[in-house]
Amino acid sequence: MGIDFSNLKWDIGSTSMNDQFDTKRLITPRLGFFMDVNIVEGLFANIGVYGSSKGFRYKDTRTIDGVDYDSKEYQILATIDIPLNVGYRYDFGGITAFGMLGPNLSYGLYATALYKANGEYDNDHQTVGKEISDTFKPMNFGINVEAGVELDRFQFSAYFTQGLSELSNIDAQSIKSSVFGLNVAIKFGNVE
Repeated sequence: MGIDFSNLKWDIGSTSMNDQFDTKRLITPRLGFFMDVNIVEGLFANIGVYGSSKGFRYKDTRTIDGVDYDSKEYQILATIDIPLNVGYRYDFGGITAFGMLGPNLSYGLYATALYKANGEYDNDHQTVGKEISDTFKPMNFGINVEAGVELDRFQFSAYFTQGLSELSNIDAQSIKSSVFGLNVAIKFGNVE
């Protein structure tokens, strides 16, 4: 389990919408499973499956029934992430340090523009699919870097994933993800 600090770099033409709306990183939980497979001493392959969210948050104004309200806005894209890493670990005598690098495949499941105005939450549902009418493309490819330490069966790590492929289905708009986060894991099975 972990915590993601995500952002979507959002550009329309040469205009950065992140700057225009002063967006902040979205903070969400990350849950999943991973498996390490030893290749040779120190070198290993790592594959994981995680449920996570990507997006950003900002403050704006919403008009409801003809009245303007200050609003808290959240762009949320729920995804299943599958990192495929190659890593190296070194035992320092009781504490093991490791680093990993590899591609990350991400599949979008649900998207919404959630907002809180006039003390109540509501949302503008968005779509994920391959049609031009869909807001987001379902597949995203990126690169993942992760490093941390292991103490017996416990693993603590920090990671960064940069989305490389385009998330937006709209030609004039570019949206790419970036996520950094922290993980805590308990390893089962043989941990030698």
